Amino acid sequence: MNRNHKIRKQGIWIVIFLLILTHLMMRAIYDIENNMENNASFAEKLYSASFRQGIRLSNPYLLYVNGSEQNGLHYQFLKGMPLEMCLFQDAEEENQITEYRQPSVIEQMAAAENSLAYQNQQENTIETEIREEAIANENSLASEMNTGDFVPVQAPVARYAAQQLTDPAFIKRSFYAVDPTTQIRSDQLQYNTLMGFDAAMKQDNSKVQILVYHTHSQEAYIDSAAGDSSESIVGVGEHLCDILRTKYGFNVLHHTGEYDVESRDYAYSNAMAGLDKVLAENPSIEVMIDLHRDQTNADTKLVTTIQDRPTARFMFFNGLCYTNSLGTLENLPNPYVQDNLSFAFQMHLAAEEYYPGLTRRIYLKGYRYNLHFRPKSLLIELGSQTNTLEEAMNACDPLAHILAMVLNGQNKE
Repeated sequence: MNRNHKIRKQGIWIVIFLLILTHLMMRAIYDIENNMENNASFAEKLYSASFRQGIRLSNPYLLYVNGSEQNGLHYQFLKGMPLEMCLFQDAEEENQITEYRQPSVIEQMAAAENSLAYQNQQENTIETEIREEAIANENSLASEMNTGDFVPVQAPVARYAAQQLTDPAFIKRSFYAVDPTTQIRSDQLQYNTLMGFDAAMKQDNSKVQILVYHTHSQEAYIDSAAGDSSESIVGVGEHLCDILRTKYGFNVLHHTGEYDVESRDYAYSNAMAGLDKVLAENPSIEVMIDLHRDQTNADTKLVTTIQDRPTARFMFFNGLCYTNSLGTLENLPNPYVQDNLSFAFQMHLAAEEYYPGLTRRIYLKGYRYNLHFRPKSLLIELGSQTNTLEEAMNACDPLAHILAMVLNGQNKE
């Protein structure tokens, strides 16, 4: 009985062995016919096929290099690779597959936040690099000209991508500094709306078309002579007017009324009567520029270099007639809020494209600041108390060029 059992057991093992041998021979024949070069001998083919079958049986993680792909399987023999490396490679593939599972809501939020942070970082890095390169190119060109005089830049040296400018969030982040007492809606920051405003002006030298004035006429610079208006913001305003007249042919009126001598607190209210009178006498005025000098921290220096000249940086300023605490300021109406925003945006964008680094972000605050007199009204903070008079005077050249481009419609070409 035991002998018969042993014979049957041996027979089963023989059958299993024969089946395995038959399978190996069939796979070997398949490889001989399909996977070997035609000029190889039969012995070489048989040896190679037998070797592959041994590799498959001994370790499925070792792959044979053949360079061919059959039925979606690519065999690659990793010479010298230890077994644990093969196992690690297989584990990596499994992890890659599991990454396709549906992430949780928290994971999605975290991924979105990280993606936005990375995008912001990349945008800021790219913008900084473009701006620095553009400034270097511009200064290099000016050095080659070596005239010592300001030469208006004839073509943009930097451009924002169209995809960036169609995103109100990007525009707000890149172009504006919003005071915490107010807020701006996304519909006010649509690129098509901002650029759709027609700021172009038909030039007519027979009548005054541009008014420059100073709500805060007592503002001066670090080296200005005390009490000398020619070295204060008023003197800088006169220099700006002179450039607009002589280089660009505009008819400009410089109003030098003083409204902040006794106190700055009511300067805007005090200026209204004087501005009403000027506008009544010159109804042809289309552009109003309230030119200021900013007040910053003592260690802040708002200066850049344009054509080898130290130049004060400046900032456009808009009032939104809206505060978070009071909402829309009905007692300070301004039907031109959006027009004011658009005009300042077009000026700022042109400055960024032709003179990168010259302007600071547009500052938004809640009140009106006498910007309601005309659709094309600007409030400009040119430099700060830490700038020199020379730096402020030098800034008038690119500022006048930017204004001329926008008023002539060249910024949209």
